[in-house]
Amino acid sequence: MTATATLRPLTRLAPALPLALTLLAAACSSPQPAAPADAGAWHRTDLWLAEPRVEAAPDSLGNQRSWARHIGVLGASEVRDMTQVTPFQLQQIPHLAASEIRALEQVQGTRLAYRVELGQAPYLSFIPLINEQHPWPTSYKVSVRPPGGEPVVAHERLETIAVPPAQAVVDVDLGAFAGQTVDVLLEVDALGAGGKGGGRIRRSVWGSPAVYSRIPLDHEPPGSPERPNVVLIGADTLRADAIGVLGGDPDVTPAIDQLASESDLWPETVSCFNVTNPSFASLMTGLYGKNHGVYDLRTQLPESFTTLAEEFSGAGYDTLAIIAARHLGNHNSGLGQGFDETSLSELHYSAELVIDQGMDWISGRRKPFFVWLHLFDPHTPHTPPAPYALGFHQTTTHGLSPDGDWRMHRTPGWPGYSFMPLGGSRELYQGEVAYLDRQVDRLMGFLRSQRLLENTIVVFVADHGENLADHGVRFGHHGLFETTTRVPLMIRWPGAEREGRRIPGLVQNVDVFPTLLAAAGIPVPDNDGENLLEITGDGKRGRRAAFSEHSHAQGARIRTPDFSYMVSEGSNFFPDGRYLYDLRTDPHETRNLAGTGLAQEEELQRALHGWLSQRRQLDRPRPVDLTQEDIDKLKALGYL
Repeated sequence: MTATATLRPLTRLAPALPLALTLLAAACSSPQPAAPADAGAWHRTDLWLAEPRVEAAPDSLGNQRSWARHIGVLGASEVRDMTQVTPFQLQQIPHLAASEIRALEQVQGTRLAYRVELGQAPYLSFIPLINEQHPWPTSYKVSVRPPGGEPVVAHERLETIAVPPAQAVVDVDLGAFAGQTVDVLLEVDALGAGGKGGGRIRRSVWGSPAVYSRIPLDHEPPGSPERPNVVLIGADTLRADAIGVLGGDPDVTPAIDQLASESDLWPETVSCFNVTNPSFASLMTGLYGKNHGVYDLRTQLPESFTTLAEEFSGAGYDTLAIIAARHLGNHNSGLGQGFDETSLSELHYSAELVIDQGMDWISGRRKPFFVWLHLFDPHTPHTPPAPYALGFHQTTTHGLSPDGDWRMHRTPGWPGYSFMPLGGSRELYQGEVAYLDRQVDRLMGFLRSQRLLENTIVVFVADHGENLADHGVRFGHHGLFETTTRVPLMIRWPGAEREGRRIPGLVQNVDVFPTLLAAAGIPVPDNDGENLLEITGDGKRGRRAAFSEHSHAQGARIRTPDFSYMVSEGSNFFPDGRYLYDLRTDPHETRNLAGTGLAQEEELQRALHGWLSQRRQLDRPRPVDLTQEDIDKLKALGYL
């Protein structure tokens, strides 16, 4: 986003309770159009992508454009209170921005017209974004002009954003025009310090502007029980106990909980790594790190390795990856192999932008497809929009119907950052999880309305967890503990209606690889994973042990149902040595029993050593050279 269209930095004062409630009321003030189950499939018209007609423009504009598309930020281009960031911290982490969304910039006094065919339960959705360089209040006006008629104002409200966080979504009911082809008119009136006019060209910004309505399907959904579609949702930095059904307190995930109720859920899932790129390399290849060799954020997976995307592409599937974090792109990770199309963020996409792109791509499919949707939001910096950042979450699922039914899970208000260098806060981490949950809700509502769930496998898994001041680490996934390696994993199998199962037993994210290929009838190449349906359920006990490796080869861990044994080597956060925990009596791993004479220590040490010594003779990857831009972006996330 250019300087004239970036967003206002977060101010330093937390809003009072009345203000938090006012923002919540504003978010819920628009009428909530009903969406009958038989009204058809949700259809989305992205006004950011559409080409408008300019029906009015001020004379002072001259030859300048009256509107422009940008990738903006959902919050601010620098999220920290810079008075609390020391020069040394600024040197380590020079820039920290909110996540990216689509932003439509419009000049004051212009009117943009979009021709839209409306189905049932139509509404327009947008986020008011304030111009960061000139943070003037803005009146956002939405009108609808039916064929041969005069414009009817559907929404007009002055937005004055002077406190964090980013504003909530505004949903404008267009139900009075259901079934018609209309012109949707957008107008802004930006009020500067000197009032209107003054000869200055003023611009305001619509975030994620789109029109939604339900239209009957005109084709059979792609996929079949024998060749199911696959949607792989990979959440970043999401520890298992952040999810309601896995012990989340407070429970801020009604949509993921609902997905779990329709899925096979493995509550004892262990990630192979505590960092993003190596973990997704394991998930995509079915190989442990010791066998694929990716241990950091700058080592590409060699092309000689076979990925899930390559297997599905070879079987005739359309393939797409939407990668929310820049460092997970193919240039760093090598995980672009096998994808027909890839969308990669410049910094880090917001979850809504990932889901929006995914829905748009899926809508055009006629062949079976494999889609990887990477959601980065729980990672620092924690910048959820209102009302999630103010202590509210949804109480139930809404799909693609407008938001509503909010409940507070803490004292309302902006909590600020407890760790300013990384933009970290336990309360805002919960807000990010609640925001991510809403985006999963939107995706599932879309898939259900498109009848895609009948022939689609939906996987929800995280790459690793997070320390929220656990083990002396604030907002980093250092160490191989339950907080960093225990992750959610659930698979919803095809079927319009499904009843889920909670399946005991240790499993790992490498097990996703053979499980998905077998379910799609694709031959499974040699790998380290196990088909989840063969090792769990019906009395099966899962893996005897799960293994994890630390980023940069700084240690390894073996996890059994009762014990955790870790060796740390070279970490800046933990002394080198052995760590043994009895998970039956110490589930939070607070008492290191290594060296106390427990017989289990020698047994686990021998098993871990034996596992590490067994390596496949495969190509060994080499780190890529990072540009200064790449280095700065990794610093901004606290990795360098």
